[in-house]
Order: sequence, then C-alpha cells, then structure tokens
Amino acid sequence: MSETHGATAEHGHHLPFHKRVDRNSLHSFFEYHEFTEAEEEAYCRFLYDFIQERMAADGGLKAAFGPMFNTFPPGQHHGQDFHIHGYKWAVQAEDMGNFIGKTVYAAMSDEQKAEFTRRHDEKVAELAKQAAERPAEEKDDIPTFRHT
Repeated sequence: MSETHGATAEHGHHLPFHKRVDRNSLHSFFEYHEFTEAEEEAYCRFLYDFIQERMAADGGLKAAFGPMFNTFPPGQHHGQDFHIHGYKWAVQAEDMGNFIGKTVYAAMSDEQKAEFTRRHDEKVAELAKQAAERPAEEKDDIPTFRHT
C-alpha cells in the first residue's frame, strides 16, 4: 500500500503506516485491490489482532491504551461512517494504522517491524488473491477519491 509506506524494513520491504495515512488513501487502497466490505473488515481485523498481540507483549502499552481496544472494531469511530458513508473500514484502518505507526512501532525492534511488514504483505496478498478470484464487477473508470 504505497500511501502507507515510507521506511524500509529488512530486505527492502516497506514498513506499513510509517507515514501518517488518511481514510481517503485507505479507501483507494481497498478500491485498488477490489476488496469487498468483508475483505476490508478482514484487513482491519488483522490490524486489530496485531495491536492486541503487541499489547500482550508490552504491559505499558496495554496499560496506556488497552481500554481503547477492548472491542472490535475499536476506537472513537466505532460504528460510524461519518461523511464518507459506506466506507467505515477505511476509517477504522486509518485509526488503527496511525496508532500502529505513531505508538506501537516506538516499542518494536527493527526485526519485529520487519516481521510485521512480512505478515502485512502476506495478508494483503491473501486478500487480493480472494478479490481476484471473484468475477470482476463493472466500475467507473475514475476511482472514488481521484481528482480529475
């Protein structure tokens, strides 16, 4: 997901969420891969599970932020579409991705970041493969958030 890459993890892979992301770039990412709502939710579940995993390994992180992640989906935007009605998973991915990039990475080693990058890339490839196996849907030539 080029919008979320910036730093290079081990072996030339890009570290997801190293740079701040927004809901538009995440929606475009989902749209590019032709994810359905179920695949978008699965991507967010992957991020949530990663956050839970890191909290289990870091008592300080859990003490400070655990209550924010008691339920799935988490956070202030839980169940909200806001002004981009129908794109709730892009909002959720924005919240969790920026939390990972700004907070979780601070307590991770380079090796742990490289491992997350590998797992992230595998998850995206798995979901993209699912999407590619579906019959293609007709869509507009211009993606939702592209300026013309």
